[in-house]
Amino acid sequence: MPFFRRRTRRVPMRPFDEAGLDAVRPATLERALEEGMLLAEFSVRMTVRNAIITEMLTTQDAVFAPAPFVEVARRALLALADEADATEARIATEHRFAAVLEGEPEHSHDYRPADAINLRRREALSRATADELRRRSRDDEYLAHAVELAHAEAWGEISREIELRIDSATTAPDPLGMSERLDDLRQELRRLAQRTD
Repeated sequence: MPFFRRRTRRVPMRPFDEAGLDAVRPATLERALEEGMLLAEFSVRMTVRNAIITEMLTTQDAVFAPAPFVEVARRALLALADEADATEARIATEHRFAAVLEGEPEHSHDYRPADAINLRRREALSRATADELRRRSRDDEYLAHAVELAHAEAWGEISREIELRIDSATTAPDPLGMSERLDDLRQELRRLAQRTD
């Protein structure tokens, strides 16, 4: 059987015109700060969630009390604020060097005078981030809410793990009504999980 290659017809393309692209506008400080705070909230919640899980799994007869975890959240926010301060200081140093360097940059972090505006924005964002994180670390209502969300996530993770272990257990003859008791336990776990939502 002969092999025929079907010829595809080329469609002429216009040359790329960069002028046709929309101008890229940098995000406002408020928008960048808002996005940074979303990441910070997630980080704090994960830190608190992990602390709750560790406490529940390592303490015999553990009973959840939010107060110690409010302090965990506060420390996590302050640690992030310290990181933002360090970032601001580093960027300020880079900004000073960039102002006097000449020539073409050699890599993406080799700043030159043309990068001054961007570096000033990053410096301002780091300062605003540190200020906002410290403000939130003093807001007891905010901290309590963060702990509440972390607690719900921790309980969800623990209860899912318990259910998985129950479901994966091999079933043997059940003369003592073990399957009914396990079903009762599953229902109780679901009821508790709904109460924390």
